[in-house]
Amino acid sequence: MLPRLAVFFLISVACASAACGGTQPTPLEDPSDYLAREIEPLRREHCEGGVEQLMDASGDGLANIRHVSTSGKRVCSEIDLNHDGRIDVMRKYAEDGRQVAFEQHDFDFDGRLDQQAFFENGKLARKALDTNFDRMVDTWIWCEGAFITRLERDRHHTGRVDTWEEYSRGLLASVRYDDNNDGRIERWESYRAGRLAEVATDGNMDGEPDRKETQEATTAQAALEPVSCDGNAIERMAAAAAPAAPVAPAAPVAPAADTGAAADSASGSDSASGSDSASGSDSASGSDSASGSDSASGSDSASGSDSASGSDSASGSDSASG
Repeated sequence: MLPRLAVFFLISVACASAACGGTQPTPLEDPSDYLAREIEPLRREHCEGGVEQLMDASGDGLANIRHVSTSGKRVCSEIDLNHDGRIDVMRKYAEDGRQVAFEQHDFDFDGRLDQQAFFENGKLARKALDTNFDRMVDTWIWCEGAFITRLERDRHHTGRVDTWEEYSRGLLASVRYDDNNDGRIERWESYRAGRLAEVATDGNMDGEPDRKETQEATTAQAALEPVSCDGNAIERMAAAAAPAAPVAPAAPVAPAADTGAAADSASGSDSASGSDSASGSDSASGSDSASGSDSASGSDSASGSDSASGSDSASGSDSASG
């Protein structure tokens, strides 16, 4: 059995800053294209094979983290975040041994998995979640850059997907509902800037909307925040990605009265260039602390977007999506 593990890091995979790759999927217009996928078991993957390395990150004399490597490349890692001896994070790496390829998470420390995340080129691409703690995946989320772009879920927990959500740059754009669990869509919602604009329903069950209601927008409504795929604030990520403001040119310096003295002081390249103290690559680059996948690469706390992304809470038409 894996020794007790301790809290080692705050998890924030850089989907926010590095984003999820690919192009935004084209919204599906034909209701038959919406797959009423069935829920599936959320099974724990194991971290096995290769050379085992145990780490005591908390200093309590017990191993906190377990790494497995092969041919000098990391294969997988296991971490316990709350000192109870059970694995809360299992992480698998790509062939290069550096980029994260797959993760599983137990967010509430009950010994049961809540989410698994899939990465492409080290960037978060999609997630599968168990939102009602029955060990079955009932919600699927797809990422596009920093934003959630698509979500499918079994809203009523009847065994298959009955809700399909599409997003535009993190704001809800449309939702389709199978309200009676017959595998067909009976209700369509359209959104503008993330706010409900129109509701269409199929009253005669022919698969086509036959009634539409327009929702009036109010000027008093506050602006909505986009939903990120990993839970990080979109504004913070946008600010980090924005180019720095140009630096104003320095004001001209008046010539010194004593040119001889100026030359003596200006020629002191040892004090002016100060490459040893200014470049300081050893202390500034800090690659050991910054690049450490254990502390920086995880998506545990950041990725829990399932509670924020649900259209039911955004449209106010149903219960919260969590």
